[in-house]
Amino acid sequence: MAFFKSIKEGGLLLVDSIKVLIKKPILTIPLLFSWFIFAAVVLFIEYYLNQRFEYISYGIYILAFFVLLFIVTLVICTSNIVMLGIVEQIESGEKIKFSKALRKGFTNILKVIPLAIIWAIIWMILLILKSFTKEKSGKDKDISVRNAARILAGADNPFSWWRVGLDMLEKALRMWIFLALPAVAWENKGSFEALKKSTQIVKKHPIQFLTSYTLTGATALVMALPLIPIFYADELGIVFSSTIWTFVIIYECIIWTFGIYLEQMSIGLLYLWHMKWEKKGSKGDLSSVKKPDLLDNFYELKK
Repeated sequence: MAFFKSIKEGGLLLVDSIKVLIKKPILTIPLLFSWFIFAAVVLFIEYYLNQRFEYISYGIYILAFFVLLFIVTLVICTSNIVMLGIVEQIESGEKIKFSKALRKGFTNILKVIPLAIIWAIIWMILLILKSFTKEKSGKDKDISVRNAARILAGADNPFSWWRVGLDMLEKALRMWIFLALPAVAWENKGSFEALKKSTQIVKKHPIQFLTSYTLTGATALVMALPLIPIFYADELGIVFSSTIWTFVIIYECIIWTFGIYLEQMSIGLLYLWHMKWEKKGSKGDLSSVKKPDLLDNFYELKK
């Protein structure tokens, strides 16, 4: 019974995340910026770095690859801190000020850097492992809207259960890092203390964490379904206009942004719920404490 109750709690975190987004769409603004950096880095790696792989040493390639991944992880983490800063304003009963949340993101950047480095290192290892099943990039790949859309969607990579498993590990890593960010944003903890707290919450509430993990992944998968017929038709040789491919890229941006938002918000709400549970003495199940609601008039982070 407790098991199914925990699953329900994880599901409620996802539902609440969607409700909050509908009421407070401003939360996605920093994540939209992150997507542009992410997309730029992915295309730079594919069109520039990978095309020069044979002309530079392996060490230089790995270093450049890591630096680019670090830029992405740092930008995403910082953007999430900004979003969590907005959540803090909501849960403190304050009027939302984006500039204030932005300052929180930049003032915490030194604490975020170690988290971004850890994420980038492990992510790089996973990407190297995935590259064993990747089709070799052709040097004659044109720079086009179509190719950009396929690259950003990962449509050029063959399906394999190996890649699926590594993708699952990659998502688990990302959500583990995301669970540490509220400790930085809301409790002013250092990087490694925040990671320790993240690990403790996963161990204490594993079903809620895994439910959030599964449901956010399923939601992103459902949103991606409309793209499958387009990429399948493209494989069959059907030609689409640049306008269609431009809309595909815009939709990819929406999927990516919404996916990162759901991961961070649902896991952030779990952190907030855990904080409330700790204040009540850390006794009993998580459900023994009323779930926080960002849309009510009770302010969990008010000082």
